[in-house]
Amino acid sequence: MTSFFQANHPNGAASARPSASRVRGNRTGGVSSRAVEVDQQPDLEPSCELGAFEQALRIDIGAHRYRIGFETGARIQCCAQRVTVATETLFQAEWITRHLRSNLEQVAKQLFGNAVTVEIAVAVAAEAAHAERGALPVAAALATPSNGNQREIEPALVASAPIRRVSASVREGTFRRLDDFVIGDANRLAFSASEAFAHNGAGAPNLLFLHGECGVGKTHLLQGICRRWAECSPQSSIRYATAEQFTNEYITAVRASTLDDFRRRIRKLDLLAIDDVHFFASKHATEREFLYTLDAIALSGARLALVSDEHPRQIKRFSESLISRFLSGMVVRLDRPDRATRLSLVRRLAHERQLALHPCAEEVLVSRCAGSVREIEGALTRIRAVAQLDGIHGAITGVHAERMLGGDVSLALPSAPIRLSRIIEAVSMRLGISRDDLLTNSRHRKSALARGVVAHLAREVTTHSYPEIARVLGRRAHSSVHAGAKAIRELLDCDGVLLAGMSAREAIDQLRHDLVRGARPLASLHSA
Repeated sequence: MTSFFQANHPNGAASARPSASRVRGNRTGGVSSRAVEVDQQPDLEPSCELGAFEQALRIDIGAHRYRIGFETGARIQCCAQRVTVATETLFQAEWITRHLRSNLEQVAKQLFGNAVTVEIAVAVAAEAAHAERGALPVAAALATPSNGNQREIEPALVASAPIRRVSASVREGTFRRLDDFVIGDANRLAFSASEAFAHNGAGAPNLLFLHGECGVGKTHLLQGICRRWAECSPQSSIRYATAEQFTNEYITAVRASTLDDFRRRIRKLDLLAIDDVHFFASKHATEREFLYTLDAIALSGARLALVSDEHPRQIKRFSESLISRFLSGMVVRLDRPDRATRLSLVRRLAHERQLALHPCAEEVLVSRCAGSVREIEGALTRIRAVAQLDGIHGAITGVHAERMLGGDVSLALPSAPIRLSRIIEAVSMRLGISRDDLLTNSRHRKSALARGVVAHLAREVTTHSYPEIARVLGRRAHSSVHAGAKAIRELLDCDGVLLAGMSAREAIDQLRHDLVRGARPLASLHSA
């Protein structure tokens, strides 16, 4: 994915002619060496095969390694029994060859057969030789892969990365759209804030800070902001990067004594968008440089859009000065998608994959993938792959979906037992009730419902019997616990409301997700 781009076109228009690039083969690790001219046509939508391959690869190597290897300048192409990975630097090609080549070959053979070949190459932009390194209309592609160890950064390789003009068509083919974002109650405010920020209106804040768990749509919104801004203001200078890329560039500039050039490029932008800003934590020199950058950009009237996994106050080892700058802007949280949003996501993503799902299969996915959009994407990729292997034609039924997802490690029950005390803690936080109220003899409806939820979940994810559950809950007879669990099952069957504004199905889905995956329970939905 192209990580940086500049919206600066003569006469406000982009060239309609696709740019050519040369691909240089890399011999490292047995990858074939060849020289070939490639016509890049970014306007074309990625094929279904490419989408399936990328999703399967993400599942195989994990989201973090995928982001490091393939979302920082590398481009995957699937064509004629060949999978090609085109990178922007030799360093990146060698890193992918050394760490991910076996995974690429394994996934390619699983999807396309044993005859498929995998090639890793360095793409050199045709117009890179004509670009001026210091010119503002040109965006430097300094996307050096890293495993988090700063000692492995190669300054010479980073500094020699090609500088190239990137047309509007490339941006449209790379960055996600705000129009494609699925809106629900959990992300409506974040979407509205992003849309207002992207239009650069008079009332828009100078700094937008989006935070939330992994896979809830933060990067989609950040890329959508960049793309909408470029469409509305073609002459603007825009830069999108991860915090890791910013750090790598800063370290390289310090080592190469080009810090002034680095600062000049960054501080003359109209929009700076930084993803995973929590990466700056504990990196004191980079934090200080970024703080100066924030102040300089703010004085120039430019805008900043930032994304993090946590609220600024919750990021450990962040300087107070940096936290106060973040809090001076608009801070918005994205929550996990609710049930209705997950259903919309399942239908849209299934349609994009040309996958027909029976309503029962949609229900299976909505219930089992309660954590993030990536879980839904991974589950649909698995279902599509298994359906192709089994030769299933027509709509996927609920039984098919259960069978296809049964062995998925990400959706399986944990090997370690779940303690009843942990279930009680999770239910207390989710329903906004104290532990003492839950364990006392209170007959208040909220307390009774909470005990019923504990009993229902304990029977579902543990091997405890009703008498054992009753003893932990302080009940003398287990009949009341049995009745409470039965009441919860009836609410689930009729899709009833557990408490005001809280669906029983949604509450159980989220609690099950937290318990099975070992996640820290979220704060009460009722009070959110």
